[in-house]
Amino acid sequence: MKTTSVLLLMAGDSVRFHSMVNKTIYEINQKPLYLYSLDVFYAHPAFEKIIIVCHENLLDEVSNSVYSNYDQMKVQIVTGGKTRLESVKKGLVHITTDTVFIHDASRPLITKADLDNLLLKKETYQCGSLYHTLYDTIKKTEKHFVQTISRDTLKAVSTPQFFSKECYQTILDAKDNNLTDELQLFEKDYEIAFVKESRYNLKVTTQEDLEYITYVLTKSENNKIGHSFDFHPFVPNRPLYLGGLLLSNEFGLMGHSDADVVYHAVTESILGALGKGDIGTLFPDTDDQYLNMNSSYFVSSVIALLQKQNYVIENIDVLIYLEKPNLKDVKAKMAQNIKQLTHCNYVNVKATTLEKKGLVGRGEGIACEAVVLIKKIQD
Repeated sequence: MKTTSVLLLMAGDSVRFHSMVNKTIYEINQKPLYLYSLDVFYAHPAFEKIIIVCHENLLDEVSNSVYSNYDQMKVQIVTGGKTRLESVKKGLVHITTDTVFIHDASRPLITKADLDNLLLKKETYQCGSLYHTLYDTIKKTEKHFVQTISRDTLKAVSTPQFFSKECYQTILDAKDNNLTDELQLFEKDYEIAFVKESRYNLKVTTQEDLEYITYVLTKSENNKIGHSFDFHPFVPNRPLYLGGLLLSNEFGLMGHSDADVVYHAVTESILGALGKGDIGTLFPDTDDQYLNMNSSYFVSSVIALLQKQNYVIENIDVLIYLEKPNLKDVKAKMAQNIKQLTHCNYVNVKATTLEKKGLVGRGEGIACEAVVLIKKIQD
């Protein structure tokens, strides 16, 4: 079986990135950009050697990180050159495998599926590349001459690109330091394998590219949903609190605190979104400090937890189940109270009966259901 290695290129100056930080070590989710690509290659069993071609100014930082966390028999770091071609040559001299994949470290969205598809092609092609389709209308302009070019035969190539051992010497002998990729050396004489990307494999070039990259790399953590359902039975000689309001009613609700079932459901839905258990875990009904506690305290406390983890609430939907009292005139005020406590602009409060069925329908208590959507924000 043919053996395969990787050149991971991160030797550029990031001039167009316009930042004091080289783009390849820019952190998203406390992880440098280049590590996203490295981790995909490192975890793939087909790649036996990874050569990181590094900018000299990043050498110490990258070496400390990589050699502390990755097998040095599999990952090696070398210093790059002044141009892309020079950097590729400095890495390529360390490659002895049948095939090499060359990848830009500033393309962190590479997937295992794309690597698998390219690996299949290397069995029958000497070189190949990922690409994505162009959808915009393309026009060639030269002075006063304008020509619309058909998109049917156009491909926007990205990386990784692969090259067989047969191609190595051609790359090492190349003199044109203006090459933007090594595939240009083989366009005339080789049949090239083009593999369509499974997702847009954007290269970080400017600061504006980071918004999309950050979204894709963090979307699994961007949004979380929490849900809660709570029921409190009626008891005599207690005030009735719902959604922060004191309501006129012959019965109140049973509970260790003020038993505001609306605030309890909202609190627990937020805890659910954060993966922090239930309201009884954080505020046990065996603790006297919470005896008759205003339930707004519970909401405010979990909002503090939310903020510590850099989340905000996108929206809250509340549904109250009860036969009485009628909430028609107070639902909007409840929503306003929840907005003020949670700093969420989109709060909806609804109420419904259960048509005289069940505990709620028989007038034995009030239930509340809450669903919350939270969103991760950048530090």
